[in-house]
Amino acid sequence: MLNDFKNKADAAALIREYQNGPESFADRSEQFYRQQAAYVADLFCKNFPENKVILLAGPTSSGKTTTSLNLQKELYKRGISTLQVSLDDFFKDNEEAPLLEDGTPDFETAEMLDIAFMEECFAELFAKGTCDFPIFDFVHGKRSETRRPCVLDDHTAVIIEGLHALNPVIKERSFCKNALKVYISIKTEFFHGEERLLSTRELRLIRRIIRDANYRGCLPPQTMAMWKNVVRGEDQYIRPFRLEADFWLDSVHLYEPFLYRQPFLKLTRDAVWLNEEHRLLAEKLNKSLQKFPVMPMDLVPKDSLLREFLVLP
Repeated sequence: MLNDFKNKADAAALIREYQNGPESFADRSEQFYRQQAAYVADLFCKNFPENKVILLAGPTSSGKTTTSLNLQKELYKRGISTLQVSLDDFFKDNEEAPLLEDGTPDFETAEMLDIAFMEECFAELFAKGTCDFPIFDFVHGKRSETRRPCVLDDHTAVIIEGLHALNPVIKERSFCKNALKVYISIKTEFFHGEERLLSTRELRLIRRIIRDANYRGCLPPQTMAMWKNVVRGEDQYIRPFRLEADFWLDSVHLYEPFLYRQPFLKLTRDAVWLNEEHRLLAEKLNKSLQKFPVMPMDLVPKDSLLREFLVLP
């Protein structure tokens, strides 16, 4: 059953925690997330090996990749090996994307998944215990000629992660029967008194702007230009299915705003914005982040989910 609750983090209380001990504050922030991953692993073990599949879905910049790896670690502690499968590798070539009303490609739709090929691969994997899975080349926007050999045995679970992992086109496939369904996103919003400083979606936008600049060669104005379609895709293709999850994992790390203040300002301060709306939103986000003291980056653990977004020592 979905653990649906609304979290509100008070900035003043968090700042006091930080001032009382940055190291312990960082540790508690990490533990809030990690304890949820451990709980999901325990849930899964109750029905393993009858069920061998975890479906992990969530919107952009929710932390799916790291959460998949953390679930792998937690299951390993419980004697279960894992096979990680990203739905991204089953994307059709970019040139096959359907067009939106304005003529731009719709890369957010589940129609971009090659369902027939996916079923073929999983059928072979479960029947023979081995199959060469595809690899999607994001640089060239098409499936790579290189394949990834995958092996499945009686002691191995399969974690399937991706934007559309809870979409009926995935969860109703035969290989997903009885799968544990997990939805990951940010559920906690940051407030200063009654003023909302950062909504869940705004915090994910900050994560994505920093990540795109650090790892994907995409500057803030470009990320902002894509954001409207990303949000539209979430509302249409991802959020409607979150209520069918067995567990909703909140990927917030309560010390995030302390870490994002400097890099976000640096990236957006001198940006050449495509329109006034984007500039005003960036200014609003910077104003909110200025409420939080700057936190040393070396307090972030080497295996933190936040390393998906930040370049850290």
